Amino acid sequence: MAATRRRDGTPGARLAACLAEAAAELLADPAVTRIRECEADDCVMLFVATHPRRRRCSAARCGNRMRVARHYQRHKPR
Repeated sequence: MAATRRRDGTPGARLAACLAEAAAELLADPAVTRIRECEADDCVMLFVATHPRRRRCSAARCGNRMRVARHYQRHKPR
């Protein structure tokens, strides 16, 4: 039989408790050493790198913008 967590209080207090629990679990996990900051210029996201060469939080969001910017720089008219 699995235990179920039950939280009482206001929705804000329950949300804060869930976030605090998730943060504590992450900080206790060995994966904490793989937390990185996204290298996109206008992004402030943090992510857990699943691959050693990963540099952006999302390939679809920041990765695509960075690739498009590099392509533009290489091909823009002088």
